Amino acid sequence: MRRSFSVALAVSAGLVSLATANLVTNPNDARTWQGASVGTFAQLFYGADTLANRQLVVNNQLLDDDIFHRNNYQPAQLLHNGWSDGNGGGTLGRSLDNTGTGSYDYGAGPGDVFFHANTVDDLWFQTSANVGDTVFDMGFDAQYAAVFAAVDHGPIPQETIETTVYLSNSPTGPWTQAEVQRVFLEGYQANTGILWDGFAYVVQAQGGGSFRYASLTNGGPGALQHDGDDEINGIMGLPVVPAPAGAALLGLGGLLIGRRRR
Repeated sequence: MRRSFSVALAVSAGLVSLATANLVTNPNDARTWQGASVGTFAQLFYGADTLANRQLVVNNQLLDDDIFHRNNYQPAQLLHNGWSDGNGGGTLGRSLDNTGTGSYDYGAGPGDVFFHANTVDDLWFQTSANVGDTVFDMGFDAQYAAVFAAVDHGPIPQETIETTVYLSNSPTGPWTQAEVQRVFLEGYQANTGILWDGFAYVVQAQGGGSFRYASLTNGGPGALQHDGDDEINGIMGLPVVPAPAGAALLGLGGLLIGRRRR
């Protein structure tokens, strides 16, 4: 995982307008989100929970205390999952709490891996550990990608960002590793009591640039957890649009990992 971030608020180039940002701006914010604090993110992304590193979390606009508003964004479509095409290999699951009880419980999911991967809902699947096995088509040339994970246990946020994303303009690569830019601490569902929703996070290719395809791997250099069993709900490509005057924007040079407030 990279340990430093540059703030890239390139307004003149246009930014992705994803939602009304509710950025965490206090390095000493006392709140926690499912046990994760500003200091937790400072430790995981910058190496230690110090005031200087908590200030980096704030300066780089890593955390947004809001849900990710999906608006008109369409889920990317899975091309293949390598090891689990045809419902073999990785587990297919369904998160069970859809009313906000706070449960992480899950059961076996119906259908095949494409049925699970091509929507953002309570169905999830697991990716391969090899770059190029699990490949999604964004459907257009995107600048950023939003990743939605399902959480089945702690620690958090490690269990919400346990996947590395690689990006390319070809479904067969070459692949460029993406970096987390922002974490939406409340996931994507309006009912913030649904804790399995995960901390939705946005990534960008190292060095920037557009891409059409994304390959996801469990673990790897971009993950906070390396236990070999990520749970992916879905992924969306995000376009670059002109930055409207006065709008709250995603300065995607921070990070994207959020989770439910507790």
